[in-house]
Amino acid sequence: MTKNVNHFGGSTFSFMWESDALSCMRSMRALGLNDFDVIMVPGHLWHDELSSAQRASLAATLKQEDIRVESMNLPALDHNLASRVPEARTYSIELFKRAMQLGADLGARAVVAVPGRVSSLFPPPQVETEKLLADSLEQLLAVADALDLTVLIESHPQTPIPTVDKIESFLTRLDHPRLKVAYDVSNAEFVAEDQVDAIRRLAPRIGQIHLSDGTRTRWRHDRVGLGSVRFGDIMKVLDEVGFQGTRVLEIISPTPIEDIKASLASLNAYRDVIASNNEDNAAVTARPY
Repeated sequence: MTKNVNHFGGSTFSFMWESDALSCMRSMRALGLNDFDVIMVPGHLWHDELSSAQRASLAATLKQEDIRVESMNLPALDHNLASRVPEARTYSIELFKRAMQLGADLGARAVVAVPGRVSSLFPPPQVETEKLLADSLEQLLAVADALDLTVLIESHPQTPIPTVDKIESFLTRLDHPRLKVAYDVSNAEFVAEDQVDAIRRLAPRIGQIHLSDGTRTRWRHDRVGLGSVRFGDIMKVLDEVGFQGTRVLEIISPTPIEDIKASLASLNAYRDVIASNNEDNAAVTARPY
């Protein structure tokens, strides 16, 4: 299964309470999406609900239908890799290890990890939290080495490293070739971040982009066009930095198919405008005077 960097991937987030992962991936595949970020919850896709034979059967089906699992993703409320409680961190690390093994069995290349959670009212000291987070990630990176996976830390407003400044600083200290960023443009919009600048700064470290719309006053993951995210600028800068990772539509909606279709139409329109502008600029550059 060869990845095509010219199309979009999709998240199974909106489907996790109503269908199994294979069914919704088939539905999104029919829309032209592939390379999926699969949410792991019981009833949708869960490690303890699949025997070895069932994992092998699912992997064979995915290959036969050319459905590619890009990454596994555990909902952020179910773990905390930066917890001050040792038992909570141990549980979180073990949960991610199981997710990574399932991902490897299904041909995934990565696991997405929200890098811990801290209280916005009274968080613990930043330096101590980052030490705990680094220790958790180092343990996961050892597993990633063994399974040939990438660990993608997601930019997220409730973590100890919610902004490009803190992500960049953290990754400078914990420098590992298998540790990359899943940069979420709607999360970045909510924390009032300049996403174009952040993408330029993090470019060598970004392994996945999460695309949905939102505002600076409401934390949302809406269809493209309902918020204030500047998708034209984002699509342009991704091309400028030569981004080769997966562009995942992470639309969270009660009507996901309709909203994914609308988002795809909008993003492809932005892409067409960028391509047209590039052609016009090339023509002007080549014009003899």
